[in-house]
Amino acid sequence: MSKTVAQKHPDASDVFAIWPGSGVPSGSEQWTWHEQTMHVPSSTPPNRMTRNVVMPTVTMFKPAIDLGNGTAIIVAPGGAFHFLMMDHEGYDLAHWLAQLGITAFVLKYRVQHTPENDEDMPAFLEQLTESLPHPDRTAINPPTGHGGAEQARLWGEEDGRQAIRFLRQHAAEFGINPNRIGIMGFSAGGGIAVNAVLEHDALSRPDFAAGIYPGYRIGAPVPPDAPPLFLVIADDDKAVAPISSARLYEAWHQAGKPIELHIFGNGGHGFGTRQQNLLSDSWMMLFKNWLASHGYISHLDTGQSAS
Repeated sequence: MSKTVAQKHPDASDVFAIWPGSGVPSGSEQWTWHEQTMHVPSSTPPNRMTRNVVMPTVTMFKPAIDLGNGTAIIVAPGGAFHFLMMDHEGYDLAHWLAQLGITAFVLKYRVQHTPENDEDMPAFLEQLTESLPHPDRTAINPPTGHGGAEQARLWGEEDGRQAIRFLRQHAAEFGINPNRIGIMGFSAGGGIAVNAVLEHDALSRPDFAAGIYPGYRIGAPVPPDAPPLFLVIADDDKAVAPISSARLYEAWHQAGKPIELHIFGNGGHGFGTRQQNLLSDSWMMLFKNWLASHGYISHLDTGQSAS
């Protein structure tokens, strides 16, 4: 099935298509492009960007046998529904989760089509950056690619729910507890995680969820079976308005559902697992403690390190 110790850069044998049959979901069968991965220009440390996803997959990071606790977390990287930031919002976090005894699955979900020539990407990324919303807006609204921004969001949400179903259906094979499956995500991926707690069926309901600077649609009612939710955002985030997370907290709180929200004084947008010597650096330790408080890992961390 997989290695017994988490690997930072997983093998192909750790990658699983989440949709049945060919693995390509309905509506994407006619796509003629292919998944691509490149290093983000001028990123420090180096960070891989995956784009033009056709076949949604999860990549498994399995803890050492003596650490595994049956908890599973799906990690959805961000990227404005145009690409996926695979390292600091995906693989690096999954590696850390595995060290906590959690079986982590990094989700590659469908996104809008982007230029297939790597040399064209810097100009595209500049255009995308200029299109990000003002701080008083509540969701990312990137330039339109194949299918449009709204369609890409729906693809991502469908893939997020299907990933939960897939893990629940194959829980025994993965050595996880079907009643301890969570989902978390960053930015656009955070919106996918939040949507999973707002709109789901019995198989696709996460047992817990976390949104890290999540971009999502405001106004959806809190479902009666809403699971525990953990939220993180920085007050100086220029891509997703912090007030959107505050409103989600208010809705959850008024519904009597468990929620924890951290709004840091600084940190910006897109920090992921990177340490910046800013207030947002402590979010992983806080998340670790939140997981422990809900019984998904076995110990609290009272120090200052997220490791």
